[in-house]
Amino acid sequence: MPASMGRPQKYHSQDEQRQAHAESSARSYTKHKSKINKRRQRKYRVAHPPSKESAAPTHQNMSQPKHVIKSLSKRLVEQASAKNNEFLTLLDRSPRAYADRLYHRFMVTVTRMKPGGDDDEICQELMKIGELVTDVTVIEDRILNAAGIGEDLAAVEHIREGMQEVERWLEDILCGTLEGIDILTKAYQDQTLLYQHVAK
Repeated sequence: MPASMGRPQKYHSQDEQRQAHAESSARSYTKHKSKINKRRQRKYRVAHPPSKESAAPTHQNMSQPKHVIKSLSKRLVEQASAKNNEFLTLLDRSPRAYADRLYHRFMVTVTRMKPGGDDDEICQELMKIGELVTDVTVIEDRILNAAGIGEDLAAVEHIREGMQEVERWLEDILCGTLEGIDILTKAYQDQTLLYQHVAK
């Protein structure tokens, strides 16, 4: 095979490795979903004692004048944008670097603290992001109920999806900690962890 044909073959090989890891990660999350959720719920209950106030979204009256609905929808988009700013601040406005930092901090606990590592920080960060996702989902529902499908709903959906992507990155790392440190380390070295698929 000519030398010029070497690069495309390498590219496809790396692409296939990443695809294989993504599929493996999905299977791993399904396998460990119950354990991961229990950890997150336990930490959530510790940080958030039960409240008597209901967090249920309010449903809007579709008979309201259009200008009122439009004004409400715009205010809700502003609320979602504020939540997104909280999210980006949490990530220091660099999602990939944030996930990479959490990976390396976890690996420090493996070498300094205990063989299996300490995933508390990853769980805590997942809890914070999960809360923001919930808040934005409530806002999304309110816009849908008030104004229906449109640009405002799409804007808030985009915010939620961005948050959920980072949430999946951390779940991928957490799954790796449950599968085994060697497996997690190899995935990192092979550049196949989900957050590593994103350009720096």
